[in-house]
Amino acid sequence: MSRILILALAIGMLGACKSKPKDVNDEDRVLTFADFREYFPEAALPYRLNADSLRQLPDSLALKAKVVKQFLPDTLTAGVFKAADKPKFFPRAFMRFNEMQFLVVEGAAKSGSAAWVLVYDKRDTFLTRHLIARTGGRTTVGTVLDTRYNFRITTETRRAPGQFSTREDVYSAGTDGQLALILTNSDEPANPIIYNPIDTFPRKHKYSGNFGTGEMNLLAVRDGETPQEFLFYIHFSRDRGACTGELDGVGKFTGANTGQFRDKNSSCILDFKFSNNKVTVSERNCGAYRGITCMFEGSYPRKKK
Repeated sequence: MSRILILALAIGMLGACKSKPKDVNDEDRVLTFADFREYFPEAALPYRLNADSLRQLPDSLALKAKVVKQFLPDTLTAGVFKAADKPKFFPRAFMRFNEMQFLVVEGAAKSGSAAWVLVYDKRDTFLTRHLIARTGGRTTVGTVLDTRYNFRITTETRRAPGQFSTREDVYSAGTDGQLALILTNSDEPANPIIYNPIDTFPRKHKYSGNFGTGEMNLLAVRDGETPQEFLFYIHFSRDRGACTGELDGVGKFTGANTGQFRDKNSSCILDFKFSNNKVTVSERNCGAYRGITCMFEGSYPRKKK
């Protein structure tokens, strides 16, 4: 083979190596944000992500662990997944709005799936995240991002066996990446009735009873199967129904007048402090069971029988 032919082949191979596209899942080098963003397909508006559209991507598209650690915030899955779940993350979509960049990331685990929109500024600095889709539990969430960059987040909640309610919250995207609530639509009746799934259980313990103010705020506490346990059901509605929350489970007494609930399907923790006239609740990572603008925390006074 002549020297000229060998030289030509070498130049051709060098050119091919230089033109090889970057692999954003390459764990052997530090990626730039531009590399990371290229892995997200650019989406046209309106963009829709329903709860039943999750868990549809093949595992081959999952982001590698070092890529996740480099670009996704550590608190991304707080309130949705437990640390033991070890979800896989998938790139769903990329969009621009003014000087902001939106990346839609899905997390999938055995216990369920969720998707978030991550907001970055023009300098590729992370600003915030918002949960926009979810499956599992009593609530499913789906979102439509319209041509005006308004997020229409639809939440369907199982309120009782065979009974569901649907709420649509419309948020506008601000220049700081935050979502501002501008409209709420709901098919709940004007005077809804709370279905208390533990209402008929015994209430002989001194801290068992009904707590809360108004017809749409209820913390029900009932006797557990053992003296160390208690049943609870909590439902609240705030901001004229714009933000609601609902959760039930089995708590354990941790002291003479304190108790705690740890959710098996998420990292949600509720701490209870009991007295004869009220129950005070504090929350950690329970966003999967409530709206994004309100929390379970607060003092619930005892209701009259």
